[in-house]
Amino acid sequence: MTDNVTACKVAKPDIATRLRRETRDAHCQIEAVMSDLLFATPLDLQAYQHMLTMHRWYYELVEARLGQFHSTAAMMQERSKLSWLDSDINYLKQDSGQCVVDCGSFASAELDLPENEAHAWGFLYVFEGATLGGGHILDRLRHQPYFKGRSGLRFFHSYGPKTPAMWREFQLSLQQFAAANPGCEKQIINGANLSFSNMYALMKGVQVD
Repeated sequence: MTDNVTACKVAKPDIATRLRRETRDAHCQIEAVMSDLLFATPLDLQAYQHMLTMHRWYYELVEARLGQFHSTAAMMQERSKLSWLDSDINYLKQDSGQCVVDCGSFASAELDLPENEAHAWGFLYVFEGATLGGGHILDRLRHQPYFKGRSGLRFFHSYGPKTPAMWREFQLSLQQFAAANPGCEKQIINGANLSFSNMYALMKGVQVD
């Protein structure tokens, strides 16, 4: 008689479940920093501009690296966030008359970028996951006097009503990549944690008055 314990295989958690579990601490850490910055009353507009400019600089670096790997390059064809950030930065620069921090100011920052395709999927997981919380941030910030409609808030509007569908599509593509590349899960998770770590270091550098 076959032992039931050895006969039954325990299903391994899928990559999406593992990512949620194994990046939870890093996610909570960056979430706390962003909340302190964005939900201050009143909003520190200069710090908000600084945050957007740091995001723009970092996203450009990472998106360029994602474009070097076949599968993530294909995903990025309709998922670049740079135009959203440019829209917000330009609006705030014109509306406030303040100079936005030069992206070159961060050139000396020590950041880890994706070293392989699995890493790249981890970074993309962080970028796409950020769109899910954008609606909550948008609702909190749209009542601030600096913003008119979505002007200055395009980044947090993200894909708008298409956000849930875009997230499901991303998750499916992620699952397909993991299934086609057995053993890559740890590298994907490492990539996600590296991206969270990068973002935390950058956001801690934003000065809030």
